Amino acid sequence: MKSVWRQSHSLLRLYWELEGQSRQTLSGVFLYVMVIILVTSYLFGAPEGKVWLGVFWMILLFSAVNVGVLSFVQETGGRRWYYYQLAEPVAVYLAKVAYIFILLLLVSMMTVLLLGMFYGWPFQQPGYLISAILLASLGLAFLFGFLAAIGSQARNSATLSTVISFPLLIGLTMLASKVSEASLLTSFSGELLNMDYLMFIGLDLMIGGLGVLLFAYIWRD
Repeated sequence: MKSVWRQSHSLLRLYWELEGQSRQTLSGVFLYVMVIILVTSYLFGAPEGKVWLGVFWMILLFSAVNVGVLSFVQETGGRRWYYYQLAEPVAVYLAKVAYIFILLLLVSMMTVLLLGMFYGWPFQQPGYLISAILLASLGLAFLFGFLAAIGSQARNSATLSTVISFPLLIGLTMLASKVSEASLLTSFSGELLNMDYLMFIGLDLMIGGLGVLLFAYIWRD
């Protein structure tokens, strides 16, 4: 188990070094975020809180699709074979999940700051929003870390990954929206969201468990 964690850590450092050299993924996603926020601010002005959240989750979902797909599609067959010889499949999957998770957190921070600048800050209890972002980013990282590996084996990788992930995306989005909407209220009992948090965590663990179990068969095909 220690060797898997060491391999994951080494691969994660490698991914960040490669990203630092090209900056293709981050620059593309950040440009997308800027365009969406500028266009929506021009069209809607200063919307209400639920529209604020809707724009945020839309940006995060599309960013997750782009980051997840690019993390595997950009790898050539030679590089994938090198990883095959270098590390265990579980280590590759965990490194990819950590890489996507960190990128999504960076995108979330940037999106929240820009939306706050253009739309204002409508939240009364931001802790619910932060927890929803963390759980949603983790679930999306688990999901697209696995599905992008499936898509990378096919010609139409982006479409295939999106179609397969659609039912799970709906569940993650509904739970994230419900939890984050509580941050708009001035007073709210956290006990009412206990079941939603348990479902959220359970869904993340289920997706992550399936990824760990099935990733080796997909990636080494």
